[in-house]
Amino acid sequence: MARVLLVGLLAVLVGTGTFVGGLLSAPIDFALAPPPTAAVLVAADGRQFATILPPERREVVKAEDIPQVMRNAIISAEDERFLKHNGVDPLATIRAIFRDLTGGVSQGGSTLTQQYVKNAYVGNERTALRKVREAALAVRLEQKFSKQEILTDYLNALYLGNGLYGVQAASKYYFGVPVKDLDLNEKTGKREPELAVARASIMAGIAPAPSSWNPVKDFATARVRQQYTLNRMVVGGYLTPQQASDAFQIDVRPLRVSPPELPTVAPEFADYVKSKITSTAGYDEDVFFRGGLRVRTTLDLDLQMAFNQAIKDVLPDTGDPQAAIVAVDYRNGDVKAMATRRTVPNLVDGSGKVVRKGVSGYRQKLGFNLATNAQRQSGSTIKPFTLAQALKEGLTLNTTRYAANCVDIVNPGGTPNPYHLCNADKAEAGTFTLKRALADSVNTVYGPLAKEVGRTKVADLAKAAGLVGKIDPGPPSFGVGGSVEVTPLSEAVAYSTFADGGVYISPRTFTEIRTGAVGTDPGQVLQRSAPSPSRRVLTAAVAGSVVEALTSVVTSGTGTAVQQASTVFGKTGTTNDSTDAWFTGCIPDEHLCIASWMGNEYSNCSVGNGSEHLRVDGSCGGMKNLHGVPQVFGGTLPAAIFARAQVLYRQIKADQAAKASGLTVPTPTPSAVVVPTPRPSTPRPTPAGTPTPIVTPSRTTAPKPTRPATPTPKVG
Repeated sequence: MARVLLVGLLAVLVGTGTFVGGLLSAPIDFALAPPPTAAVLVAADGRQFATILPPERREVVKAEDIPQVMRNAIISAEDERFLKHNGVDPLATIRAIFRDLTGGVSQGGSTLTQQYVKNAYVGNERTALRKVREAALAVRLEQKFSKQEILTDYLNALYLGNGLYGVQAASKYYFGVPVKDLDLNEKTGKREPELAVARASIMAGIAPAPSSWNPVKDFATARVRQQYTLNRMVVGGYLTPQQASDAFQIDVRPLRVSPPELPTVAPEFADYVKSKITSTAGYDEDVFFRGGLRVRTTLDLDLQMAFNQAIKDVLPDTGDPQAAIVAVDYRNGDVKAMATRRTVPNLVDGSGKVVRKGVSGYRQKLGFNLATNAQRQSGSTIKPFTLAQALKEGLTLNTTRYAANCVDIVNPGGTPNPYHLCNADKAEAGTFTLKRALADSVNTVYGPLAKEVGRTKVADLAKAAGLVGKIDPGPPSFGVGGSVEVTPLSEAVAYSTFADGGVYISPRTFTEIRTGAVGTDPGQVLQRSAPSPSRRVLTAAVAGSVVEALTSVVTSGTGTAVQQASTVFGKTGTTNDSTDAWFTGCIPDEHLCIASWMGNEYSNCSVGNGSEHLRVDGSCGGMKNLHGVPQVFGGTLPAAIFARAQVLYRQIKADQAAKASGLTVPTPTPSAVVVPTPRPSTPRPTPAGTPTPIVTPSRTTAPKPTRPATPTPKVG
């Protein structure tokens, strides 16, 4: 056994010696890795519109910009003998190897030089060979550079929590000043040496374990570490006890100062693209943010600007409801533009104190995106899917159904039972074709029709077409959208299925990612998006019939507000009391389907907070008396946003053509917005006895008067 142990020991010594000898002789590049760079986002036509910032922040500063107090603090906290050793402390290294092998706490074993080598070149794997390699490289580093050069590089690469690398980024985030100004009191404009000591000791104290001693998440623990660092600075002769005490009394609670967001006309779209990229298989964050990448997206920048302005023109006041508009190219699933207006009011307790501040506008850095994340009740925009299922079952657009002004739908096990459903216009009754009933958004036709053809079948069809959200076919209100909560993006995608002849295509946001695209150099393609997955949901004949019916909504039904020079087909939708209002439509000439939604986040003026109820300080409930509209329906302001966006989009294109030809075209002003005044359709007499079909009015002889979309019952 002694011989075996001796041979094993000799083998380890020889192997280790050979390994170390190789490290000492091998060429090594000790250059500090460059900081991560932002990825550039460009529109479909190549124009840049945004950047994606890396999750980590690192700024490299020169040696003269790092104050001596910062150097003293980090030496005291991590390696008091840094200025005396040659890069390795043999006893500490042996102790660290033992702890790694036995699973003990890994601390106190490495010199500052070794810590730098580990962070920059070796990595964090816990093995004995890693410690040997770390020690050998530390010796090489000390032979090549001076102590101050090593310390400067270390402070530029040191991780200090919250995605911050280097003392420059950390100082700006935690204290709002560059590291060279650690002593600057921004409130008084004076230089205070004790302030620099306080700030430097906080950063140095958390350096060994920034995740555990994070000053943002656990300031009390960070203060304990600060006290430890100040004491070690006294022991090292860098401070007097009084100086350490004075510094500890200063409140250096982190400010958390983030860099300003780069301006972009499409912050929602930029965040949505980022979420899609990071969720793709094979995504490599290091490659993405270190390669100077250029992402070509599907964005139509002109349409985006038109969307932004349309929302501002139709909803100009700060107290206006929230809104979202999103467009999809139905030929390929490309998301072409999205804009939102988010105004969340304050929450106020019983004493009037604001317990949660509201939100005004979209918050960048992955803020809540109304276009892609908000699930809102669909109202009557669900009805085309009921029609599609009815056509699949053998009914036709000319199939007639009698519609009373109100009907009772049996609701076994539900509340209420029966479910009482009425039309928006209580005087509207008679016999309708399915096509006319969709144009007029007749609830008492489509509510029972959904039950007749199977609400579950309708729900499955809607999901297959692209609707995303909470789609519950159980309640009888499903047929008029009462239990359907979906996102605006999914509405545009689902209606694209009708427009594309019954083929669903999943949405796509970017087409390729290139590296090193600078100037005229196009760079190299790192990733190219495959065509979006597609599947047939409906036959072309059924989809075509639904499109025909949706066209009548615009030509003579509830959506006449969006009539334009080009053909438009779509559907209005409104929930009970106008809490939500929609217009979702398609424009074949532009190959676009667009969903326009409006609503308030709160349907009531108070919300539950556990056992306590808080008052909503601002917009809540339904949308009434808004910009001259007594009650908002899908055919009013949402349709106006849709229509206004198209006017602006065509104007932008006309301006571009005019500039190319040397002409000038005036830009329309917000006063050009036309919001239709909703009024109920003329009541039709219901003859006694067997009801007879109502003749659909002709567009050339008797156009149907414009009226709002039918509101649907609010459930839950």
